[in-house]
Amino acid sequence: MSFYDIMAEMAKEQINEFGRTVILRRNNEGQYDPSDDSFTGSTSAEESIKALFTDFTEKEIDGTIILRGDKKVLIASAELLAPPQHNDTIVDGNDEYKIIPMSTIQPGDTPIIYKLQVRK
Repeated sequence: MSFYDIMAEMAKEQINEFGRTVILRRNNEGQYDPSDDSFTGSTSAEESIKALFTDFTEKEIDGTIILRGDKKVLIASAELLAPPQHNDTIVDGNDEYKIIPMSTIQPGDTPIIYKLQVRK
């Protein structure tokens, strides 16, 4: 096990301890039909995961890229089989958040944490 694998497991343990269980809904939009501007064959699959929600600071909220009410969500890479995608959503109780951008904290070959910006 590499140093980065150990860090990924430590991140998972910390998020499991301090985060909460949410649903990652993976949305596959299917095939695009330009004739009627629609998608056919759309599917979704859900995973129960642990995630840590935090707010953006007042300095980070710029009114354009980061809006008031947006959240930061940290997910341990060891928690998932594949990284979240831009069209996926996070379901937290009755609240559903769309993933805006996502970044990966990956100092070596192994991803450690997925850092998401989400919006209702």
